[in-house]
Amino acid sequence: MNTGVSYITIQQFCTFHQCETVIIEEFLDHGIIEVHRQKEVVLIPQNQVPRIERALRLRNDLGVNSAGIDIILRLMEHIEGHRWREVDDIEDFE
Repeated sequence: MNTGVSYITIQQFCTFHQCETVIIEEFLDHGIIEVHRQKEVVLIPQNQVPRIERALRLRNDLGVNSAGIDIILRLMEHIEGHRWREVDDIEDFE
């Protein structure tokens, strides 16, 4: 486990967001999120929490299935990555 990284358990996440652990396990099965396992406990790194929250909103608010969520999140990250590069490129012209 990485030092300096905060973790929460799936149960803590699900309690806070009032969702079933089976939903998060489904996200795991589809590779939507990355976790760490410590014996029988599944730990979510702090940096994965916003991704899980997005996935949960896509599922609950829009009814998107796990395969669709994976595609949407990858596209969103790709677009966001290009936006940051465009901002860096603008500074080259000033």
